[in-house]
Amino acid sequence: MPTNSGSVFSETLQEITNTKLEELSKRRSQFESTKASILSRLGDEKDPLKRLSLLSQGVKDSYAIKTTKTGEIIAGESKNAELELELKNLDNFMAQSKYDPSITPQLMRVWEESLLRYLDTQSSKFEYASLYAQLVTEWLSTEKAASGAGEEDVKMVEGFEDVGDSMKKEARRTWEKVVFEPAEVDGGALRTYLLHLFGLRDEEKPAKAKALEQLRRKLTEFEMAMAAPKQFDSTTLTWAIKGLLASDLLTDERREVLRDFLSNPTILAEVADVLNMRLAALSTWSWGDSVALEQQRKITGVYNVLMHEDVLQAVFLHYIGVKWSVFLKGAFRQFRKYDGAWKSSRKTIPQLDQERREYYIGVDSMHRHASVHSARDQLYRKHYFMAGLMGHAAQQNTSLEGEEEANYAPEMMVVQQSKKKQVFYPMASMAARAAPPPAPAARRAPAGLFGSSFQRQPKEQEDSDSETEERRPMEDKQRLIRLLSAEIAIGTKLYGEVTTFHSVFESWNSLLPHETILTVMSLLGVSETWIAFFNKFLRAPLKFLDDSPDTAPRTRRRGTPASHTLSEIFGESVLFCLDFAVNQATQGHNLHRMNEDFWFWSRDHDVAKTAWTAVSDFVNATRTYINFKKSGTVRISRDPSVSLDIDKSLPVGDIRWGFLKLSTKTGKFEIDQTMVDKHIVDLRRQLADKRKSVISFIQTWNTFAATFFTSNFGQPANCFGREHVDQILATHQRIQREVFSSSSPSPSPLLLGEVQPKGPITGVVEYLKHLLHTRFGVSDIPDAYLFFPIELGGLDLRSPFVSILPVREAVLADPNSLLDVFLEAERDDYSRRKLAFERGDRYMFAHRPKGAWEPSDPREREVFMPFEEYVRHREDLNYDFQDNLTSVFKKLLEVPSEEGGVRAASAALRDGIEALADSSQNLKGITGDWETMEPYWRWVAQLYGPEAIKCFGGLNIVEPGLLPMGMVSIFRDKRVKWQG
Repeated sequence: MPTNSGSVFSETLQEITNTKLEELSKRRSQFESTKASILSRLGDEKDPLKRLSLLSQGVKDSYAIKTTKTGEIIAGESKNAELELELKNLDNFMAQSKYDPSITPQLMRVWEESLLRYLDTQSSKFEYASLYAQLVTEWLSTEKAASGAGEEDVKMVEGFEDVGDSMKKEARRTWEKVVFEPAEVDGGALRTYLLHLFGLRDEEKPAKAKALEQLRRKLTEFEMAMAAPKQFDSTTLTWAIKGLLASDLLTDERREVLRDFLSNPTILAEVADVLNMRLAALSTWSWGDSVALEQQRKITGVYNVLMHEDVLQAVFLHYIGVKWSVFLKGAFRQFRKYDGAWKSSRKTIPQLDQERREYYIGVDSMHRHASVHSARDQLYRKHYFMAGLMGHAAQQNTSLEGEEEANYAPEMMVVQQSKKKQVFYPMASMAARAAPPPAPAARRAPAGLFGSSFQRQPKEQEDSDSETEERRPMEDKQRLIRLLSAEIAIGTKLYGEVTTFHSVFESWNSLLPHETILTVMSLLGVSETWIAFFNKFLRAPLKFLDDSPDTAPRTRRRGTPASHTLSEIFGESVLFCLDFAVNQATQGHNLHRMNEDFWFWSRDHDVAKTAWTAVSDFVNATRTYINFKKSGTVRISRDPSVSLDIDKSLPVGDIRWGFLKLSTKTGKFEIDQTMVDKHIVDLRRQLADKRKSVISFIQTWNTFAATFFTSNFGQPANCFGREHVDQILATHQRIQREVFSSSSPSPSPLLLGEVQPKGPITGVVEYLKHLLHTRFGVSDIPDAYLFFPIELGGLDLRSPFVSILPVREAVLADPNSLLDVFLEAERDDYSRRKLAFERGDRYMFAHRPKGAWEPSDPREREVFMPFEEYVRHREDLNYDFQDNLTSVFKKLLEVPSEEGGVRAASAALRDGIEALADSSQNLKGITGDWETMEPYWRWVAQLYGPEAIKCFGGLNIVEPGLLPMGMVSIFRDKRVKWQG
């Protein structure tokens, strides 16, 4: 049983499942027996009318169609209104045939064939319901069975080296080397750095020092609020527990305990009392004797070390973390808004330039709203400023399982990189595969693979800091590479070049020094009481679950616990100083950062150098470390044949995200096929480990192939062009071919121990049909059974192609064409304004006040401004003409809607959709409302729906109520356990 064996809920669910499966078996056996009897009697009957009468009664019995004592059908008593109508009409037609010679045997054979199809349809429904039952049973038995046998199979396969266990042990040794030894932080140097950064030693107190004072006052007020009694009640516990359930922190057993809490008001009241007492005695809080540790492999191949505190401790710490997170995000925003503290990259337009524009163009020429700069600034504020903190207490991250950035491991690739002198402190020996900090608590959503397009984002005020109910980290990361791509396209086209660097901190949550954290928190104004609490939280007594009982716990001296909200606020508070340092050093440019991963770009190479110097100073002061294997700089020229020099101070290497690598020649992101190759090997290994259960196999496929690969190829967008979409489709085709084909005479690892196919298998559909046929004896399986959602009786196999193809035609073939259109439109607008000025069309200047500025030279009063002057502020002002630079910027960022997808349903499919609408099923994916269905499911419904209707008489493959949906929901929500 996959859930807690001691849970009453789990035991009850198992009993319900067994009962449903037994009932299904009985009903199928009874139906097939009745059907066989009917067909046997038909074989002995030659009279067409008697055959039809016999068959009609048999269908009524098989479908439990209720009739009156006189044999008339009682309408509405069955779930099949169409069959009721057909049988009722048939009774009338058979009565007619007794007298009317025009009712021929040929016509009666047509009716007979129709009734036989109903019997065959019901047989198919029972066959696939039974198959589903066998798959659930297979999954349950696989979950119960010891994993040793399956793992041995994988280890014995040719080409699969048993490296998982050794990698796990090495990751643990590496982790233990650093977290139990304190970092050597020069506290005095760090404080000096921070005091200088915030201007606290300046003779005249600058705006940034005043902004920090304001933050400190707000923090004092917050701490007073946190000292209030009885903060825990049913409301606060509900959002705290839901936040924990969405995180990676808890085991399945602890999750189940918390779900029980939510459903029991009495328990919630008791928990609230205990936690209120614990908060009141904050100064005496402790971890207890020890906290258990466990290593967990992620889909990326790295290992996280997670702490398993008890559920009350977890709720308590999560509540405190959320309260601090929400407060600090608001406080940092207020700091950013403080006049003069956070520098703006918006250029100051000289007074003379303003006066000349108003004279030649009009008073409306100085509008700054809806400019490129304001669009950039809005994106930064909303998605990248302190993105790791929460906007409100109930906010959660939403992502699909598998939406994690692929881990670039250069030691696995053939990479040539020149060595460079580093100005950073040498890092302790850190092996690769140590996990980066996990994303904040993420609710795994059953949504489509892609998020909304830029156009479909809700409209906001340009100074808005509005928060949504959900945060989507993967969507924000995707938006970031789109933003960089758009900036490269604009920068190279208009200004000749762009310099960009990308970097990531090495093992951020493992290496972050405690003294750095506490020094920064103290500078922000945190009191000694809370500093002491934070210190105790950081210095946890730790012991691995697989340690011997007599192993003494060790105190953590470095790093922060993974998946804890408090860890997020420590990391973000320290990195706020980095963001601010870069902003100050570059006179207003922003570092685009997602947790410990950061990006910077500028069309001025010297500005990029300055930004990296600020990063270097921060790293040296805080004793943190840059992962140079994952860092790099690219300087892109308008002319691909020109190679521009990169300053030696900047990090050497490629710019990467997911499976994408930025081309130094084209300035476009391209899929790194060598990196894909490594993950194809891992996908094959993971699938081989899960092949004992078809359900587990499909879940692994959906997570790895359909979600992980697709999300790391980058979301199709205008800035990437159609060539990028074609690369994605071709790579997915290659993935399927290489995963399921064998490169040697020996069987494919996915077919080890299975009946060997007669011909080659080249894709997941062929493979699954082969398994289902050889294991369960089911042949001619319709594709709809594989791809339809669980609620309709399908296996919910996801197709990455269906997620990509609908947008292909909608994506711009060539992004540069937008800029060509812009340059032409800009020239046209200049000519139009020049002509209006020369003609004396002064109506556009009617609002100019009397005494307004005029050129002192009379000749300049009659000669329109030069083109170079007209375009000088094209990024800082709103040039109000069609196809202006702001519209081009937004168009480049746009993720087109699925314009090439299936918009309308065929007539046959519409009937099937309407039948679903008339049912009382709780449907997901394919529903009774075509218009509200996601584009993915509309495509699947139209592609496979006609086949389903032909085989099963409708879109329901299995009769509603026959599937053990309670158990199905468990394996749907269960996360994949990745093998090492």
